[in-house]
This record gives sequence, structure tokens and C-alpha cells, in this order.
Amino acid sequence: MARAVISGYYGFQNVGDEAVLYSIIAALRDLAPDLELTVLSRNPAQTAASYGVQAVDRWHLARVAGAIRQADLVLSGGGSLFQDVTGPKSLLYYLGIVLLARLWRKPVVIYAQGLGPLQRRWSRWLTRRVLNEVQLITLRDSESRQLLEKLGIRRPPVYVTADPVLGLDPGAMDLQPGDAKWEQLKLTSPVVGIAVRSWPGAGECWPPLARVADDLVAGGWQVLFLPFHFPADVDACRQVARLMHNPAVIIKENLDLPTWLGLTGRLQFLIGMRLHALILAAIMEVPFLALPYDPKVAALARMMEQPAMGCLAGISYHGLGAAVKAALANREEHARRLRAAVAELRPRALDTARLTLEYLVKGVKG
Repeated sequence: MARAVISGYYGFQNVGDEAVLYSIIAALRDLAPDLELTVLSRNPAQTAASYGVQAVDRWHLARVAGAIRQADLVLSGGGSLFQDVTGPKSLLYYLGIVLLARLWRKPVVIYAQGLGPLQRRWSRWLTRRVLNEVQLITLRDSESRQLLEKLGIRRPPVYVTADPVLGLDPGAMDLQPGDAKWEQLKLTSPVVGIAVRSWPGAGECWPPLARVADDLVAGGWQVLFLPFHFPADVDACRQVARLMHNPAVIIKENLDLPTWLGLTGRLQFLIGMRLHALILAAIMEVPFLALPYDPKVAALARMMEQPAMGCLAGISYHGLGAAVKAALANREEHARRLRAAVAELRPRALDTARLTLEYLVKGVKG
């Protein structure tokens, strides 16, 4: 039986990253039901129980090394692991996992990642040195491919696929928990969701966002704040809601992926910073307006042909209000574009698992 280790930002109560892990596991098991998976997690007990996998503490070096030594393949992804915007420690950790795998001569696959930003010179140098030693790279967008080429990473085969979450089939999942949560929150249509996060400079857009949210409530909409990273995003949601004069609903608990999908699917529109809040909206055919705090968010909006604001710190009440009004007036067209984009990208998202397993079979036979 083949064994694979999955490294990523797992066990941190971040809905986006947990959706990525769920999607990776589902795609791999659909093609290779007997594949034995071990996940490096901050909360290994919860990860093991939630996904039916083995899991080890990502900070316990001896256990991590033991899992990698027993593996036939190490997967790094998805998400944006190789970036230094959130600080150098994160980049060093994920590159360190790759280096450890290569020290044990284990093949490494970069799994549908978004690469960058890499702002420091040493970050770019180290990333180039390490990623040139892996066996296969799959990326979720063409912008990451361009950065890869700019860095001089040319040795491994490279494929642009799509974010793993775009491979999910909501029709195959039980979304009843989301419907139940909707009823518990006493929400009635129409509802606009808002997904924000703390980020340098983001506070400058809270006042205009609160005014636009007030306008929505005054126009007959309900506003639901969605904290995709618990509990950190709850504080950001509260900061915006406190600036509002009209009532809004804030989710204040950590929910699982089926509940989030069910809730998202009941929305009529979403205004969001979080990448995977927008991706969940996309697969549930909910039009959105992106608030790009990172190039990956703007890239997704372009890919999905959905509206996006410019620089986050430069958002004004009039500009944001006009963008929301225009997007709401064209919701049906935006929804049509979403359906077309997701239909095109879903097979590409699933291609990542196929490419990975093809490499694993070749490696085992070799």
C-alpha cells in the first residue's frame, strides 16, 4: 500500500485551508481508495477524526520525520505556502518540510499552490534552490507560473491546474447543517455575506464598508458577517459591524465545511477578502465582489469574471457603493459567468490528483 504525507496550514480552524485539505483527500481517494494518507496538523486528533486519515503534530520534528521516512510521496499544498508576506517563519517551515523529504530521498509534489509574494531577496533565492529539487509542481493560477519562471525554477515539470476546492461537487455533500444554521440565525432572503480579515491597511476600508452595509440594510437586505478564520476573523467582522448603524448578524463560532457551504449557498451575494470565501461562493454559484488584499484574490476575480475593487487601502464609500450597486444589478449575468468558469476549472482542479498519482505509480514502479 502506497503512503503519502500532506503538508499545509492544517488544524488552525481556517475554513479555506480545511476546505483545501478536504478537497485534496477527496480527489486522491476517488482515484486511489487504498492510498494511506498522513497529514501534518496543528491539531492532529481533530484532523484525524474529521478526515479519516492519520495525522501527526506538525511541530513535533521526530514524528514529522518518522512520517516522511515511511512515505512514498510528500505533498506540499495547497494554499499559498511559499510566501513571506506573513513573515519569514512560515516560508522557512514549509521549505524545511520539502528539504527534510529530499534529505530522505522522498519525492515531493507541490500540490496546486499559489506561489508568492516573495518580497525578500533571500526568500526568492531559497525558494528557487529548494523547489528546483522537487519532482513535480502544480500551480493554481498562471500568475504563479510567471513568478516560478521569473525565479528560475525550471527543473521539475510544471502544470497550471486550479485550486483544489474548485474540484468539490456540492451535490455530493450533505449541506443540511448549513440549512439548519440558516434557520437558527433566523435569516430571511435576500442576504449579502461579508467576509473580512485583519490585514495591514485593511482598517482604512472598514468605515466605507460599514456605510455600504448600512445602505444594503436600508434597501431591504440582511447582512451576514462570515469569519472564515476562527476566531481571528470574528474580531475583524465586529470592527466593521460596530461602525454600522443598522443591525447585522455575525457568526461567532467555528463551523465545519458542509455547514459553510450550505450557508454560502443561501446567500444572494458576497463581498469578500478571503480567497476561499470567494471560491466557496463560486462553487455555490453565488456572485461576489472581491476586496483584494493579496494578488491571489484579484487573480481569482479575473479568472471567475467577477468584479473586484482596486487597492484595498484606497477604497472609498462612493467607489465601493457604486461597485456593489452595479454588481447587484447584474447578478444573473455574474452568476452565469461563475457557472461557466467553475465548469471549466473543476476538471483542471481534479487533474492535480491525477498527475500526482501518475507520478506516484511511476515512482513506485521505478
